[in-house]
Amino acid sequence: MGSVDDGTVLGRATLILELVESAGCISQAELARQSALPKPTVRRLAGDLTRRGLLTRCLDGYELGPRLASLGAAALGQHPFRAVAAPHLQDLLARTGQVAFVMDVEADLTMVTLHVAYGHQRAPAVNSTLGGWPPVEPVEPELLFKAAGRIAYAEHPDRVEALIASGVRRPTRYAAPTRRALLAAIDATLDAGMAVEREEHTLGWSCIAAGVRDRSDAVVGVVGVIGHGGTWDPERVRRPLTHVADALAAATPSAQADAQRALTRPRVGE
Repeated sequence: MGSVDDGTVLGRATLILELVESAGCISQAELARQSALPKPTVRRLAGDLTRRGLLTRCLDGYELGPRLASLGAAALGQHPFRAVAAPHLQDLLARTGQVAFVMDVEADLTMVTLHVAYGHQRAPAVNSTLGGWPPVEPVEPELLFKAAGRIAYAEHPDRVEALIASGVRRPTRYAAPTRRALLAAIDATLDAGMAVEREEHTLGWSCIAAGVRDRSDAVVGVVGVIGHGGTWDPERVRRPLTHVADALAAATPSAQADAQRALTRPRVGE
């Protein structure tokens, strides 16, 4: 959860929404306890959010409402990566028969799945490694065992140390066995510009991922392919994955602004 009670109505409403998101279905009393807000305040905010369709009632209290799904879909549809990535991801799917995905990496390193291309036989990979809906990657130590997580966190050693200090549980027997081995795998991501993990997070599934960088060379997105463990070699898609990452980098707002300025800049002699 990222929000705290900052004393504003918007801040408190956001806090309520994030608590409901985390719980799935949560009672009014539990919302008050976890938010540390007065019960009348929680009752009023939850009521207002419900009337606006941002929350809805569930058996034990409140859950996220359908209006949020509509707003989220609209926001994802407007993201510059989504339109550019879709044909590239379909091409990766056709080449490999595996799951191709693109994620946004926000300033706080929250990772949001923007688009996924997969056949019906590969649906379990989406559920087990990308998380489903809402398509937000939770910040947890196990994220460091994912190729996409290593891409996002490789250039933030302080955040890596904080995640490790919070307690690392090896998700599978193939995961890095020690803190030193895990840090070495993350360092290798910096050296290679890509991350590869083989059944480290989810048994039976491996992943290769590349970072999408903006004009300042910061990682603002991740594109990757998830394949079925022993029958798939992630190295085979390293080159096409680099091509997709470059195409997405050209679609970042800073790159688009540079291209627009180049088009409108007066030519010599004009």
